[in-house]
Amino acid sequence: MLLSLMVAPFLGQTQLQLNEILASNNTNQMDEFFEFDDWIEIYNPGGIVNLAGYYLSDDPLNLIKYQIPATDPGATTILPGSFKVFFADNDNLTQGALHTNFTLSRNGEKVFLTAPDGVTIIDQIDYPEMAPDISYGRACEACSTWQYFNSVTYSAPNVELTPVAQLLFINEVQPENTGIYHDPEFEYDPWIEIYNPNTFQVNLGGYFLSVNGTGTQWLIPTNEPFNTVIPPNSFKVFWCDNDLAFGANHSPIVLNPAGGTATLTGPDGTTLVSSLTWGALSPGTSAGCSTDGAPTITTFNPATPINTNSLIFITPEPVVINEVMADNVLTFIDNYAEFDDWVEIYNPLNYDVSLAGYFMSDDSNNPRRWQIPTTFVDSVTVPALGWLTFFIDDSGTQGVRHASFNLNNNNEFIGLYSPDGLTLVDEIAWLHMDRDTSLGRYTDGSPEWVNFIVTTPDFSNNQGVISVQETNSTKKFFSVYPNPTRGIVQCSKKSNIRVYTIQGNLVENLYGVWQINFSNYGAGIYVLTDEEGNKLRVIKE
Repeated sequence: MLLSLMVAPFLGQTQLQLNEILASNNTNQMDEFFEFDDWIEIYNPGGIVNLAGYYLSDDPLNLIKYQIPATDPGATTILPGSFKVFFADNDNLTQGALHTNFTLSRNGEKVFLTAPDGVTIIDQIDYPEMAPDISYGRACEACSTWQYFNSVTYSAPNVELTPVAQLLFINEVQPENTGIYHDPEFEYDPWIEIYNPNTFQVNLGGYFLSVNGTGTQWLIPTNEPFNTVIPPNSFKVFWCDNDLAFGANHSPIVLNPAGGTATLTGPDGTTLVSSLTWGALSPGTSAGCSTDGAPTITTFNPATPINTNSLIFITPEPVVINEVMADNVLTFIDNYAEFDDWVEIYNPLNYDVSLAGYFMSDDSNNPRRWQIPTTFVDSVTVPALGWLTFFIDDSGTQGVRHASFNLNNNNEFIGLYSPDGLTLVDEIAWLHMDRDTSLGRYTDGSPEWVNFIVTTPDFSNNQGVISVQETNSTKKFFSVYPNPTRGIVQCSKKSNIRVYTIQGNLVENLYGVWQINFSNYGAGIYVLTDEEGNKLRVIKE
């Protein structure tokens, strides 16, 4: 046995495989310390293998991020046809050999299993965005294809159980959305809301939504559980906009303001789960259950999407998102000496404003992503005519100004919401943000947004050094990057562009372009305009 443990790492390394990953563990499987940590499962189809000396990593540039120690061979040895689970919880120093020194991102990333030589990759997986308590694994232990599993199989063969229709309700519909709630593309589309009254989450992937016809009109896709899972006692909106490319929560269903009946059918295609019939509705008005799941239907104005139909609206104070940084490498340190993403709130009023109970989110589908704690009100109060910075670092345990999510510097969004969890206070989205560059209002509270190469968290934006000024008034800006540039810049969208000198002289007309070549331009500042009238300053070095 001792000999086999010493030589197995070299004999068995080509047989080992990554088998299943859970990157958003809320209630699925606790570790030995009673914590719900993310985990990585390895399967061994061959002989006895001791994983001591092997490496696990989520960084392609650092394959030796976590070396499995040789201190506990009883824990790190896998028998033939068995599984070994490692908790990705960054607790390796205190919780043992089966706990790594990194965590997993629910937004998707790469995971590597590397041989003891630190170079040979035995197996790897680039997993997609994950929903809570739904794993991503091989369709079978010998399969090369991967899929989502509602039936998580911790340390066991991967098997997806046939879904059974659960108790759910079509809770509210709005055929003409005039502005209370938009989709991630900032479009105010019609919607259907589903309510989950259970004490467990339900994945609607595989159910059917229909209007005025067969119960199997539209099959809700099963390949995006992050868009189809409803948490316990919560709500999920499906957009009726025919924008299917935008995700599994966008449907081809058409809602008629003159009236109709929407139905939800179970995965078997025959079990009627719920239905809702509405009459003629005026623009901005919804029809829904008088209380969540009740048989009596009434109208709502304003509507209550993704919230209880008994919602009490709370008018927020008119504070604004003033500046945000999504790739902080060296500019601003938090109270733990860490360089985290951050967002600054500005209070234009002549009195202090407490943000306790307000919500922040990087997902417009889920405004309740993180609620600002009410435990230390002074710490989350924005002074009159002042600023307050929150760290968006997915480190809620580090204080009341540390959010439970983080930001991406590409194609990202952040919103601030009233304590009612629906009413929008302010929001901003971006397509790209350079490292150590912030996106902020030109002056505190102004409608124009700029990029700052010298950032101003907790101070007035009037002191910042502007890199790029964007004068459009839409939520998702036209932008180019890199900026400053010495050559080609990439456009955030395909556009007709006019290039001017800073003095206003036309340099070039470009039609339907995704990029602009500045190589032949002289050094200086240029102004770009597009067909929508947006203006953008670009620095040619």
